[in-house]
Amino acid sequence: MSKTAKIYLIYAGLGLIPILLAIVPHTEPKGPFAHPVTTYFPYPLYMGFALVGFLCFKINQIRILFSVLLLLGICFLLFNPLTFQMIGIKSWGIYNVVAMSFPLTLAVMFSIRETRPMDLPNFSRLLSSLIPFIVLGYLASRDVSLFNKIALFKILPVKGLMLPQLALVSLAIFGTVVFLQKDRIVKPFVRVLGITMLPLMGAIWAGFSLIKFLWYDKNKVEAEFLVAVEVSFPSLHIVAAFTIICAILLHTIFRTYWHRVYVDELTDIANRRALDERLSTMTGEYAIAMMDIDHFKDFNDTYGHDEGDNVLRLVGGLLSEELGDKVYRYGGEEFCAVFMGVSGEDAYMFVNKVRRKLEERDFYIRKPNSKREHTSRSNRKKKKRNGKKVHVTISIGLASPGRKSKTPGDVIKLADLALYQAKKKGRNRVVVWDTEKNKASTPV
Repeated sequence: MSKTAKIYLIYAGLGLIPILLAIVPHTEPKGPFAHPVTTYFPYPLYMGFALVGFLCFKINQIRILFSVLLLLGICFLLFNPLTFQMIGIKSWGIYNVVAMSFPLTLAVMFSIRETRPMDLPNFSRLLSSLIPFIVLGYLASRDVSLFNKIALFKILPVKGLMLPQLALVSLAIFGTVVFLQKDRIVKPFVRVLGITMLPLMGAIWAGFSLIKFLWYDKNKVEAEFLVAVEVSFPSLHIVAAFTIICAILLHTIFRTYWHRVYVDELTDIANRRALDERLSTMTGEYAIAMMDIDHFKDFNDTYGHDEGDNVLRLVGGLLSEELGDKVYRYGGEEFCAVFMGVSGEDAYMFVNKVRRKLEERDFYIRKPNSKREHTSRSNRKKKKRNGKKVHVTISIGLASPGRKSKTPGDVIKLADLALYQAKKKGRNRVVVWDTEKNKASTPV
C-alpha cells in the first residue's frame, strides 16, 4: 500500500469519529451551561479554514479556494443554525440545505476547468456552483411545503436514515466527479474533500437526531423553545466534525506545499533542493551514487521529448520502487542516491540490483513525438505488441567519504568521476571510486 493510500485511510478513520458520536444517544439538554468549551471553540476553526484558503490562493488554485471558503461558511452556519431564522429558515432547514447542496456544489465547481485567479469567469463559476444553495435556501424560506417534500423525498424504503435521501444522490454525483477528475494538481485535494463528507454528514446526522430528540413527546411550544436554546450553542458533534475537517485540510495543503517544493513534478521523486538539504545534515558513514541514463540525448533526438519524459518516469519509478526515499532527481537525465549508515560495498549491491532490473525491463515506443494517451491496462498491452521495443540502461558512479573527501560535496564529485569512468568503459555498469587509491575501481 502506498504512503498516500495510508494517509487517506487515516483521514477516513478520523472522519468516522463524528458518525460514531452521532450514534450515541442524546441526554436532556441543559442550555448554554452545557457548552462552556464549544461556545468559544469555533473561532480557532474559522482561523484554520482562513489559513487553508490563503494557502490555496497562494498556489493559484481558485476552485480549491472556493470550496474551502464554502466550508468556512457552512462551519459558521452549523455553529449558528438560527442565523436565517428571521427569513423563515430554521435549523432543520439549514441542515437539509447543507446536506443536499454542498456535495452538488462541489461537483459543479470541480467540473469546470481552472482559470487565472483574477479572471471574471471565476466569479461566474462561484455563482453557478452556488445555485443548489440558492434554490433550496429560497424554497426553505418561501415555499416550506415544497421544501419539505424535497427534503423528505424517498428513493429507497430505508428506515432510520436521518439524512435526506437526495443528499445521498448529491454525494454520488460528487463521487463521480472525483473519480473522473483528471487534473493531477487538484485530484488529491478533491479526494480529500470527498473524505471530509464523512465527518460533515455525521455532524448533520447528529443535528437531526438532536432535533428529533427535543421534539419527542413534548408539546410544540416547549419543543420549539428547547430547539432554539440548544442549537444556539455548538454541539460536541459539530465541533468534532469541523475540527477533523480543518485538521485534514491543513495537513493536505501543507503536503501540497511540501510536494511543490521538494518533489520533482515529472518523475514524482525528491528533487535537487531536497537532496541539498539532506546533504547539509549528513555525518558518519554513508555512500553516494550518481546515476545517468545512457544515450538519453540520442533517444530524445530519435523519438521526441515526450517519449524522453516517459523514459525519465520509467527510471524514476523504478529507482523509487527499489530505493525509496534514498533517491533524488539531480537534474536532466541524472539521478542521485544517498545511503546513510551504509558502506560503499553494501551500497554497490543496491545500485547494481537496480541497474540489472532496468536492463531487463522492456520499454515500448508506442507513439513517438506525442504524449501517451490514458488507456486501460488491456489496451496498453495490445499497443505494446505494435510498438518498437527498446532497452533503457543507466551508468552509475559510487563513492564514500575518505581522508581527502570528507564533505558530501567532495563525495559527489568523486561519484561523478566514477560515473564518467562508467561511461568511458562502455556504459550500463557500476564503477566504485576507491578513496584510498584515489582512482576508479570495480567496473561491472
